[in-house]
Amino acid sequence: MPTAYSSAEPATPTADDPAVWWQAFRDPVLDDLVARAMAGNLDIQQAASRVKQARAQEQATRAAGGPSVNASAQAGYTRLSSNALPSALANFGTGNTGSGSGGPGIGLAGEDFATFQTGFDAAWELDLFGGQRRANEAAGARVAAAVWSQRDAQVLLASEVANTYQQLRALQRRIAVADESIAAARDLLGFIEVRSAKGLVTTLDARRQQQDIQSQIAQRDDLAAQAEVHVHALGTLLGLAPTGLAPTGLAAQLAAAPAAPPDPVAVPAGLPSDLLQRRPDIRASERQLAAATADIGVATADLYPKFSLTGALQLASRSLTHLLETDSITANGAGRLSLPLIGGGASRATVRLREAQANEALLAYQSTVLGALRDVEDALTRLAADRRRAESLRTSLQAARDASETMQVRYRHGLVAYTDVLTARQTALSVQDGLAQAEAAAAQDAIALYKALGGGWDERREQQEVERTRG
Repeated sequence: MPTAYSSAEPATPTADDPAVWWQAFRDPVLDDLVARAMAGNLDIQQAASRVKQARAQEQATRAAGGPSVNASAQAGYTRLSSNALPSALANFGTGNTGSGSGGPGIGLAGEDFATFQTGFDAAWELDLFGGQRRANEAAGARVAAAVWSQRDAQVLLASEVANTYQQLRALQRRIAVADESIAAARDLLGFIEVRSAKGLVTTLDARRQQQDIQSQIAQRDDLAAQAEVHVHALGTLLGLAPTGLAPTGLAAQLAAAPAAPPDPVAVPAGLPSDLLQRRPDIRASERQLAAATADIGVATADLYPKFSLTGALQLASRSLTHLLETDSITANGAGRLSLPLIGGGASRATVRLREAQANEALLAYQSTVLGALRDVEDALTRLAADRRRAESLRTSLQAARDASETMQVRYRHGLVAYTDVLTARQTALSVQDGLAQAEAAAAQDAIALYKALGGGWDERREQQEVERTRG
C-alpha cells in the first residue's frame, strides 16, 4: 500500500459532509435530483432487497444452531375388525380355541375406540467443533457485504446523476454559445451580401458563408439532441420513464437557463490507506473474504463427530377425560453420536473446495484494492490536467474578448473591415465553447475523484447499519 498519491494536492480542511459531497457544487437542482434518485432508483431498491435476503438468511442460520421444540396434538378413532384378528386372540380367556363365541374374550375384536395424544418433542445438536459458530460468522459477514454493496450502489448512483447533470449543463452552455456564433455568422452573411450587391465581392463568398451557417446549425442540433438524451438518462436514474421528468417539474428547471459553470471543488484525497475504510466496494469484498474463510470452518467441522440430544414428553389416553392424568404421561430421551466413516472423500473435498473459494475471495479483495488505487490516481491526474486546461482557456478567452473589443473600436474608426470584427467575435465564441467543455470535464473529474475515494456515505452511519443486523 503506497503512503501517498503521486498526483494529490495538499490536503485542505473542508466543511463539506462527505455523505452529501454533491452539495459542494452549490446547485439546488442537483441536490434535488440526487435525493429523488436515492428514493426511486430501481438498482438501489434491488440492493436493498438483497440486504433483506441476507438478513433473513442469517436469522435462519442462527436459528438452526439452537434447540428445536415442537408441539403436537392428535385425536383418532379406530374400529378393529373381528374377521381380521386371529380367532385365538379374539377368544383368549374363554377356554375355546375355535371360532365360536363361548365367552366374552378380551374385548378387542370388533371394538370401536378413540385415542388422544398431545405433547412436546425437542432436539439439539451440540456445536462441539464450531461448525455452527462458523456458519453464523459466514452469514453475518454476508449481511455486512450486502450492506456495503448497497452503499456502493448509492455512491455509483450519486456520481452518475451528478455526472449526467454536469454534462447536460455543459451542453446547454455550449448550445447558448452556438446560438451566439450562428447569430454572428448571419450578421457576417448580411454584410457579405451587401458588399456582393455592390460588386465588391463575388457571390461565392456569400455561398461559402451560407454553408458555414448550415454547418453550425447542424452542430447546434446535434448538441440539442445530446442534451435531450441526457434528460432521458436522468429520468431513468430517478426510476422514471425517459420522459417522466415533466410531471415532476424538474424538466422545466432543467430547460431553464443553465447555471453558471461550477466552481472548482476542493477534494481532499487523504491517504491511500484510507480507501480500506472509505470505499464500500472494498469493505464488501473484505466481508465476502471473511464469509469464505468462515465457510472453511463449517466444512472442517463436518469431518468430526456430531452429538445430538432428543427428547419427548407426551400425554396419551383412550379417553379425553383421562388425558391430563399422570398415568397418561409418556416420556423418552436419547443422545446420538454420529461419526463419518466412509463417504468417498466428499467431506475432505468440500474442505478443499472452500479453501479454493476463500483464496479466490482473497485475490478478488486484492484486485479491488488495486483497482481503487488506480481509480484515485487516474482521477487526480485527469482533474489536475483539466483544471490547467480550463485555466489556460480562461486566459485565452479573456484575450480573445479583448481582441474582439479592439476590433470593434478599430472598425468604428475605419481602420479595419467589418469582416475582421466578426471573425474576432467568432474566435472568442469558439474559445468560449472550448472553455465550457473544459469546465465540464473538470467537474466530471471531481465527481470521479469523489467516487474513487468512496464519497457519498457516512462511515458511522454505515457501521451502525451493519451492527444493527446483530440485534
